[in-house]
Amino acid sequence: MERIVRQLQGASLIGAERAKDDMVSRIRSLGSNAAPSDSRKARFDSLPGDIRSVLSHNHRIYYLVEEQRIVVLDVILDAEIHSVE
Repeated sequence: MERIVRQLQGASLIGAERAKDDMVSRIRSLGSNAAPSDSRKARFDSLPGDIRSVLSHNHRIYYLVEEQRIVVLDVILDAEIHSVE
């Protein structure tokens, strides 16, 4: 997450802070709703479990849904979305 924010700061300090806040808020919200309507099931044949992803800002958050917790696996730039900031 720090790497992503540092990279975004090169373009805009305010944009980087907003993106960080959006991502943290999105991750926290997964604790109360692990499968929001805009999430999608990730298909990783070699990995077991319910792996899903959601979009936050222009990054995709991949996470594993377990019985009592959510494990964030990775956060990557979503190539389908182009930032306008």
